[in-house]
Amino acid sequence: MDADVAIVGAGPGGSTLAALLARRGLSVALIDRDAFPRDKLCGEFLSYDALPII
Repeated sequence: MDADVAIVGAGPGGSTLAALLARRGLSVALIDRDAFPRDKLCGEFLSYDALPII
């Protein structure tokens, strides 16, 4: 695997960062130990103001 950036953690922060970097043309490897979707409630809520960013 060859990527410009590797991000460990595919929660809201890691996923948002991966999307922002990919939009700027970087190749991104997003790595998480869990399979998705998962039954974890924390991080599932994003405020309305966050939607334009992601």
